[in-house]
Amino acid sequence: MNEHRTEQQLIDYAFDLASDAAKRQARAHLDQCDACRRKLDVLKGKFAALDLLADEIQASPDLLAQTVATATGPRPVRRLPIWRHTWIGAVAAVIVVGISLLMVSTLQPGRAPQTPAGEPVVVDSAKASEMKSESLAPAPTKRIALAEKDVAVQTLAPTAPAPMASLAMAPLRKPTEEIVEKPPFAPASAIELVVLPRREDIQLTIYNGADLTLVRERRHLTLKKGWNWLQFMWAGTLIDPTSLTLEPVTHQDRVEVQQLVFPPRLRELGRWLIRSETSGQVPFELTYLTSGLSWRAFYMGTLSQDELTMDLQGYVRVDNQSGEEYENAQTRLIVGEVHLLDQIRELAQRQYAYGSPLPDGVKGMGMMGGMGGRARVKFVDLAFRGAKDDRMGLLGDILERKEIRKEGLSEYFLYTIEGAETIPNEWGKRLLSFEVEDIPVTSLYKYDEQRWGSDPMRFVTFANDTEHELGESPLPNGQVRIYGRADAERHLSYVGGTGVKYIPVGEEVELNLGPARLVKVEPTLMDFATDHYVFDSNDNVTGWDEVRTWKVEIANARALPVDIEVTRGFETAYWELELRGDGVAYEKHDATHARFKLTVAPRHKQAFTYIVTTCHGVREEAFVRKQR
Repeated sequence: MNEHRTEQQLIDYAFDLASDAAKRQARAHLDQCDACRRKLDVLKGKFAALDLLADEIQASPDLLAQTVATATGPRPVRRLPIWRHTWIGAVAAVIVVGISLLMVSTLQPGRAPQTPAGEPVVVDSAKASEMKSESLAPAPTKRIALAEKDVAVQTLAPTAPAPMASLAMAPLRKPTEEIVEKPPFAPASAIELVVLPRREDIQLTIYNGADLTLVRERRHLTLKKGWNWLQFMWAGTLIDPTSLTLEPVTHQDRVEVQQLVFPPRLRELGRWLIRSETSGQVPFELTYLTSGLSWRAFYMGTLSQDELTMDLQGYVRVDNQSGEEYENAQTRLIVGEVHLLDQIRELAQRQYAYGSPLPDGVKGMGMMGGMGGRARVKFVDLAFRGAKDDRMGLLGDILERKEIRKEGLSEYFLYTIEGAETIPNEWGKRLLSFEVEDIPVTSLYKYDEQRWGSDPMRFVTFANDTEHELGESPLPNGQVRIYGRADAERHLSYVGGTGVKYIPVGEEVELNLGPARLVKVEPTLMDFATDHYVFDSNDNVTGWDEVRTWKVEIANARALPVDIEVTRGFETAYWELELRGDGVAYEKHDATHARFKLTVAPRHKQAFTYIVTTCHGVREEAFVRKQR
């Protein structure tokens, strides 16, 4: 019992070749001898290749006989004294058989070739048949030396690069139909990736309050009963990997998405582990946040010749700079402010998907994705709707009017564009939101030297209500361009433009169209005097009044009458005014301003005069007592 075991005895024990009595003796000796245990571990490491036969791989008897004959046949180049160690020939034959069978099973028709580590995988369904035929074509061969025998090994040609944001799935082979409960370890490379169909339904929810888009897409994935690996790549896009979620649409009780992992040293790539109790196609919904998609509203108004009504068209323009093309996508637009803890673009462009870019102690608003990824945005979760096969032209080409449905979502407002839209990467698309004719409007000119200088400004006013043929939904902020009809032939002339803020239902909007070219206002100081002096006991002036006489002349060179407001400031709240002139009214606009209103006839000049008295010093107290 004290003698060390020989190498042959340890091999017989390790590979179950010894008798029961010999195994008991060897086990008892190994329990007491550290040297023999270390020697046994070294021998096991040398023959670890025998584990290749762990899977139950079926092969024909002819193939086995031919392979064994090739492995044990004579070779004139070099011979080994195998008779000295009878186990060497058996081990070599077993290794050759295992490798050969594995290569045969890998090259079976219908199986996807293995892909080198880090190599992207083709998932374009349009190229599936081409890829399948290429996998059956002869490939270059290499020769390797194993146990002093030459064995031909077929090398698979590399696959083409994958499209952006692509999916590929690797089913894990099991020898039986039973599902092992323990999840397998994530593969380090893309193994046995199969071609998947294109996404069928896409929904885009684009926010205008932040660089943020919620994407929902459906794909029918072919699952194998047991464990399946699903790979997602987002190279060249602005997808936030921490927001990725995957859920089965059907068979929720039999299909479970276990985890999402991001393999180390592999950028822009994640893998889901899926446990399935069924085999075949299962529809899945993939959800994520991306950056680079944006939308904005703009409006075009056309005034009638009398400028009493206006035709108004509303448009939305969607721009795609996300790096990904969205084909036949249902597009929905959100009006409202979104609070982001992190910018989606920064999350999408960092080096690795896992780990938090936030300082320690700062937490996200909810868990989305795996490996500790946090979704850093609170967004309105919108129900998925299937997209219709309905297209429009690209930038500026409006082939048909698209209905845009509007719905309220608490502090947000949702615009849903009818049908489906293809939004290519690096393109923009203009869509008609609404079109209303003959909206009643008010044209008004305003003069306020303290605000706008010496030029009067032109305004067009209307309300977002049913009386003005609107009021169905709020109007998003955007740019407005107003045109006028120049003649009876309906030729247009540009009047002016401005930006507008969000206009709720029922609220009036006033469009500032800029300086008026054909209306002038000229105020002139005609007289100045002081009066009502007050002196103290030392004959110092402690109070007085100032009296100014102003003449204001308005010249209207237009062919239409103009309504105008003239606002004048006095730099004190202690004033009183006397108005002289016909057709003019005034009101106290605020504590220090008066506002005059009048209508000036076409191609006509009109003037009015006012005398304003302002009180200063102790005269202010007298003014207050007088007003009471």
